[in-house]
Amino acid sequence: MKPLRIPSSLIPVLLIHISLASAPESARAGGGTPDTLARNYTLNEIVVTATRRGVVSATAPSAVTVVSREAIEAMPGTLLSSALSGTPGLSLRAYGGGTSLQTISLRGMSPEHTLLLIDGQRYNSFQNGLADFGILSSSDVDHVEIVRGGSSALYGSDAVGGVINVITRAAGEGVHGSASTMLGSNHSSASELRMEAGGEELGIRGSLRREQGRGDYEFRFNDGRTETTLTRGGEDYALLSGDVRADWRVSPTLRSTASFTYADADRGSPGVVTDPSSNGRGRLWDRLEYLRGGIDWDAAGGLSLRVNGSAHYGLEHYDDPGQLLNGSTLHSLYANHDVILTPEALFNFSPGLSGLAGVEYARVSLQSSEIVDAVRIQRSAFLSTEHSFVLPFQVPFEIILYPSIRYDAYSDVTGDVSPRLGLNIGLFRDPVLRLKASYGKSFRAPVLNDLYWIEGGNPALRPERALSFDAGLRSEIELWGSLRIEATYFSIDSRDRIVWVPASGTFWSPKNISSVTSRGAEAEAVWTGFDGVLRLTLNGTWTYVTKTSADFPGDPTEGKRLIYEPAQTLNGVAEARWGSVMLLLRHSWISYRYTTEINDRFLPAYSLESAALRYKLPVGPFNASVKAEVNNIFNTSYQVVALYPMPLREVRVTLEAGL
Repeated sequence: MKPLRIPSSLIPVLLIHISLASAPESARAGGGTPDTLARNYTLNEIVVTATRRGVVSATAPSAVTVVSREAIEAMPGTLLSSALSGTPGLSLRAYGGGTSLQTISLRGMSPEHTLLLIDGQRYNSFQNGLADFGILSSSDVDHVEIVRGGSSALYGSDAVGGVINVITRAAGEGVHGSASTMLGSNHSSASELRMEAGGEELGIRGSLRREQGRGDYEFRFNDGRTETTLTRGGEDYALLSGDVRADWRVSPTLRSTASFTYADADRGSPGVVTDPSSNGRGRLWDRLEYLRGGIDWDAAGGLSLRVNGSAHYGLEHYDDPGQLLNGSTLHSLYANHDVILTPEALFNFSPGLSGLAGVEYARVSLQSSEIVDAVRIQRSAFLSTEHSFVLPFQVPFEIILYPSIRYDAYSDVTGDVSPRLGLNIGLFRDPVLRLKASYGKSFRAPVLNDLYWIEGGNPALRPERALSFDAGLRSEIELWGSLRIEATYFSIDSRDRIVWVPASGTFWSPKNISSVTSRGAEAEAVWTGFDGVLRLTLNGTWTYVTKTSADFPGDPTEGKRLIYEPAQTLNGVAEARWGSVMLLLRHSWISYRYTTEINDRFLPAYSLESAALRYKLPVGPFNASVKAEVNNIFNTSYQVVALYPMPLREVRVTLEAGL
């Protein structure tokens, strides 16, 4: 009998399967001066992701967080995950320091239930459903829109917990360039070059970044009797990445954009630490080539036409000299190709009726020695509208309905229909108080690993399905500045969950057998005062995620909580800007997380504190800045994933000069 064989690229996926923002009313109405809007920037976020068209976040049907460019630059760290951590309802799963594998999930769902978009185009791998945030730099990000709650009616598969849309930076006016260098703890360093040239019609922006480190950080190892400070080995990394974006205004009614992202990451992947001598020799190499673009045409009569498309090539290579399989060194190679085309028609027939209709076509292929060569064809159609009713009464004074529906058909799995209804009610004008609610159906199609793994794939799998509901209140108050408060209750009931279970002999195979329920609440308060000089943010998330079905009679995991999902998280950020100086302090507390399905072991709660200080200095025609940052200020010993120790205190200094 052949031994159990699980491809290395499936290991994180198996672990996951086992675990089974806003405007004042005056701005919305078109009132207010630019200075007024600048002072209230926290209340004036236009969010495209929530409706695919663009809506002020205060009137969106779902809870929305917008992470601005200013916030990203202020945060410690160079990865996108660093800028997003601390968002309500979001949990980060890191398998070590540096650029190790990092995944993000929303509202207690697994990482493959969170859809990542870049410039509105799907990024998640069709192979395993994941997006690795460990190789995504925040350097060229303009802002990030995070929409929590089921969104398959707009975006199709994987948007069960929510959607994260990363919007890249466009070129500004004139010709500019900059260079930066970073030195940090654990022999980490980075260098980056940026150039941009922009005019009224054409703008081009590009960057090239190189980051590397030995990954030899210190951590504390506890064998149950004594605690020893050790040095992590084998987690070195080298990341080369680049972005190019071109925006062309062909005419006042015709615009086009094109972007290209490249990444080449060579990372040590030493695995778990079980004793002081643990030092795996596994290596993970990823190459990413991602082309995307679009054309927008404003036709007459309130009609606009838009065509977006993307082409994605990903190569994943994993070697582990210390692991033998059938007498040979473990070697995995996966090549992913996908092309997606999305034509849309946007209409605005009256002040109370607008929306869009579109279709989507995707072709996906995967080649690997561990997977049956597979091709997937996806054909989709969707419709989303917005109906607003302004009432003559004071309570309520406005009602906005957001019905949407989408149909997805696949060449290799069963298709699905995803309806959704969103609601936003303006209860009071002064102070602003709005009610948000949504209810809909979401799904996740089986990934190619689930269907076509040679040793145990299951071509008969059905899509996972979920019913998602949320409701909350959002208020905006003038209180020695501007104060936004938002609280939301959510519930996600999923069924036909895909779980890998023992099949014949020693093989494992995925099946649709589990049901999972995620319920909880999110609350956030953001205060901005002294004309934007000081900003304070406090948020918390309470989540209860349980497996509600038995995989077999007497299943001891029924009714137990899912692993690695914290019951509570609390985050606080204080940010001060005064002239050329910026200071940021951040505190995060994460509660205990179970590490076994029967909930008999857990990782303890931990707190992390970080700080960043930046000073900008104009020197003639040049601009120079220095940024110092400290992560894990108090040397907390912690693990996000069991047996993957995280670094102790880290310090980085970045120097930048530009024209």
